[in-house]
Amino acid sequence: MGFIHRNGKILIFLLVISIIGNIVLFIFWRKEADNHMQFITLEKKYPLISKRVLQGAKNDITVSFLSLREQLKAIVGPYQDSFAFYFEYLPTGTSIGVNEDSEFTAASLLKVPIVMAYKYKNDRLGIEKDPTVKLQKNELNDRYGSLYRKGAGYEVNLADAVRMSIVESDNTASLLLADQISNDDFKYVYEGLDIPMALKGDSPIITAIQYTSVLKSLYFSSILEKEDSQEILDLMTKTKFNDMLPAGVPKNVPVAHKIGLIDKEIYQDCGIVYVPNRPYALCMISKSDNDTARKRMQHISRKVYEYVSGNEK
Repeated sequence: MGFIHRNGKILIFLLVISIIGNIVLFIFWRKEADNHMQFITLEKKYPLISKRVLQGAKNDITVSFLSLREQLKAIVGPYQDSFAFYFEYLPTGTSIGVNEDSEFTAASLLKVPIVMAYKYKNDRLGIEKDPTVKLQKNELNDRYGSLYRKGAGYEVNLADAVRMSIVESDNTASLLLADQISNDDFKYVYEGLDIPMALKGDSPIITAIQYTSVLKSLYFSSILEKEDSQEILDLMTKTKFNDMLPAGVPKNVPVAHKIGLIDKEIYQDCGIVYVPNRPYALCMISKSDNDTARKRMQHISRKVYEYVSGNEK
């Protein structure tokens, strides 16, 4: 009887341990499942933000870039100082550049920091609804975009001005936004980008490597709230100027980019290419005519995409 009683206690003890173990495993599984679902939800909400910002997700493969570096330098070599580019593989920070420190007028590339400063001001002041304001005569600019045709006094909602500044690269919309922000707001954003405020005459100047800081600040949401970074990047995927950087990438791969044009002599296209699990930033500046710039950028963009995606021919 003592033996049976003793074995019964052991069985009951083992049963209790088993139940407790299963409960612990269930709680752990449930927690992991909840974390996974939370990440899936965040990923859907912020598809253009770095996965590391959302939940520390890992990218799939670390890529060696020695061969790509040699190929790109061979391609760009004949262009000499009439072309600059900077590539950065965002999962690891590996980079390739040629003339990446050469200075060029920022032109329309500056519209993104202006929008960022506007968003920052709204967040700082707790402004949730974009106001509608009237165009002023000094804001009308006919060099790019069509908003100027509406004339002084025309009412524009600033959410529309943000869209037009990015998607249509409208100069008047950008000037309107610039008038809504203070020097301190713009300075806060620009200093956060770690870019010196350099001028050539009255025009801000920038380099290919410096502008990549603008792209990364949005990608990692390091200056703005995630919602604002996501909105700006989303608008950058909808721009209609797709004959340079995006032309080297399949249409099903999102490209968040911004173009710039200076007197039909300097062409710029800088953006993030969202190859699944292998996103990268690419900024290109060509001092040439439009046709030459387009061919150069398409060639380099295609070469980079094929290498990073593993579809190199």
